[in-house]
Amino acid sequence: MNPLDIHEIGEIVRKVRKERGLRLEDLADENISPATISNIERGVPHVSMKKAHYLLSKLDIDLHNLPDLIMKEQKEHQDLNFQLLSIESMCTTQHTDKALHTLEQLDIDDGHPYASTVLYLIGKCHIQKKNWKRAERILFKAVQLTNQGDPTHNIEAASLAELGLCSYYQNDLDSALKYTENGLTAFDPQGDRPHVQFVLKQNKAVYLERLGRIGESMRVVESVWESLPFIDESNMVLTFYWLRSELLRRSKVYEDAILFATEGLEKARRNTNYNLMYDLWTVLGSVYMDNENWDSAKTCFNRALELEEFLSSKHKFIVTYARLGVLYIQLNAWEDAKIVIEKSIQFGKEYNDIPRLTYALHTMGDFYRLQGESQEAISYYQHCYELCHQHHLKEKEYQALLRLAQCWEETNEVEFQKHIRNMYEVQLQLNKLGGRF
Repeated sequence: MNPLDIHEIGEIVRKVRKERGLRLEDLADENISPATISNIERGVPHVSMKKAHYLLSKLDIDLHNLPDLIMKEQKEHQDLNFQLLSIESMCTTQHTDKALHTLEQLDIDDGHPYASTVLYLIGKCHIQKKNWKRAERILFKAVQLTNQGDPTHNIEAASLAELGLCSYYQNDLDSALKYTENGLTAFDPQGDRPHVQFVLKQNKAVYLERLGRIGESMRVVESVWESLPFIDESNMVLTFYWLRSELLRRSKVYEDAILFATEGLEKARRNTNYNLMYDLWTVLGSVYMDNENWDSAKTCFNRALELEEFLSSKHKFIVTYARLGVLYIQLNAWEDAKIVIEKSIQFGKEYNDIPRLTYALHTMGDFYRLQGESQEAISYYQHCYELCHQHHLKEKEYQALLRLAQCWEETNEVEFQKHIRNMYEVQLQLNKLGGRF
């Protein structure tokens, strides 16, 4: 009996057993154990034909009727698959409550081959509702149940991608990265949902960038680049353009950063993708600012901020306002700098976006330090350091410690030495992670 046969027979056996209200133990006897019955129902390939036929006879299922029963089961699966496609469309269009209600009406138990898919969709809905912990519990169960469905559906990889997002939104970047890497391992290139592989790689690159692991993030982006023409989601393609330009900027490869940012901007404009237009204008402004081209930088930041009414979320303002603050500092426009940096911090706290908030806090520390107000600067650097330490943002933690050491150098030797020592310990940790130090 080949694996396809046992899988189809298993589904019929399970359905008939459920319809008759029988437990595995009710069918077990000295010739067949509950474990063997479970293996048959789950389509485990190594089950013998003899055992399968014995179980069919116990259920009074005639072998000659199997083809009709299998065709009927396949039709029911096709109908369910269409229904799940409709529900997933509801999730995508933000009809979350309606999608959840429809999913809850489905009579799908844990033994059903589509149970993991249903749980995956329920988990996605709860992520949209920001019910992080509930989403995690449901997605964990989806992963556990994938071994009884069709592995080529790639539901395990998709569920792990969503678990990564849950961790990311809760500022746990290490867990987000771990789930994403596990998702890439679980992904079947020959299976359904081929886009999941690119979602996972996109998310991995973002998490690495947020962690300050620039080289690793760039390697992920470069591994995908040749495949961009085959990705049919313009938002994902544009995200890779933003990532590449931002990573090049942070690597000080400015000409290439400008090239990819402007090319991405043109694609975003043609696709009226305002969110990525905003990101690309911001990174382009940052490149010009790094090169002390203040007028061009200010123009780019203004073009980004003019898109406010088109943005789905204002958390993007955190970085833009902070970088605009840096620009004003360079121009000695101190009052303007303070206003925009305060806005950046406000948005960072409102959205609880730790990677971006730490950047805003660091920038405000620079604002006060450069004006000789060390004590004010220390409070912002210290807050930045504590958040970075708590959330394992090692490169940012190192930079916060450096600024703290600078502030204490002339006034408190004990504090100065303490921060130098902490810098050394973070540097060792960065070396282990393959950081730049």
